Amino acid sequence: MRRKIFAIFMIGLVALLLLLPVVRDDLYLLTILSIALCYSVLAASWDFFSGYTGRENFGISAFVAVGGYLVGLVTSSFNAPPILSILMGFILAGIVGFLIGLPTLRLHGPYFALATLALVTIAQNLVLAFARVTGGEDGLYGLPYLTVTIEGSYYYVLVFAIISISILFLLGRSNFGLILKAINSDEEATRSSGIKVTRYKLLSLSLSAAFAGATGALLAHFYGYIGRDVVFQANLLIIIMATVGGTGFVLPAALGGITISLLTEYIRAFGELKNLTYTVVLMVMVLFVPGGLFSFIFSKNASRKRGVPNE
Repeated sequence: MRRKIFAIFMIGLVALLLLLPVVRDDLYLLTILSIALCYSVLAASWDFFSGYTGRENFGISAFVAVGGYLVGLVTSSFNAPPILSILMGFILAGIVGFLIGLPTLRLHGPYFALATLALVTIAQNLVLAFARVTGGEDGLYGLPYLTVTIEGSYYYVLVFAIISISILFLLGRSNFGLILKAINSDEEATRSSGIKVTRYKLLSLSLSAAFAGATGALLAHFYGYIGRDVVFQANLLIIIMATVGGTGFVLPAALGGITISLLTEYIRAFGELKNLTYTVVLMVMVLFVPGGLFSFIFSKNASRKRGVPNE
């Protein structure tokens, strides 16, 4: 029954998002929804690794930076269309995730989380060190937009989000996802059964990084700009989004991305009290729905420990 309710909810949400530009002519709403959809993919990509394997990745924005700044390089050198730079961001960020995972995934305890956190610092320093390419503190302006209209860019982002989240969701429901869940539940027992645990974690991290990189490229084209404020300030926010939505299931994390993005935008009306309001809302969510807001609504297993898939 819960799965049917969830399916109906998701179909209704997608239909609403598809029809929104037709029934309501509001460019501001389309803009913030486009950004929210980008963050939903980032939250889902973070969850696909950290939510499924239980290894906390605090360096997600470094992979976003790979895709975002790649757009600037590709645009200045080849004037490539958005679809090509997004694809290149996907591939390059996936390769970077693979290379980063080779040494770091062998770390135990909190050391992997610390290593990924250090990765963000390194990425920020590289952005400043290669200011001629990255724009340094100012960032890169004049990047080509996704389309010439807000409506067109909105649909571009929406299709990207639907495809990306669907792929991550289906992978999570496949045998690959089941193995990741087993690793999270008992890594040593999974290894004892003959499964190459490190290989699966490495592939999961690479895919997570790849989708984050593709989203970084998409954001660069959507804004027509890429800078440190777009990339690195969202690092902790992405993790909050996935956690509030619900980890270990992809879709709740993605919905958390949309919810927190919209919440962040609309509490601007509170002025100086916006940070306090934002903190109070997050605390209420975490205290009363510890398994995740959307996992609580749609899953009878939301009471399980965080990181174990809720179905």
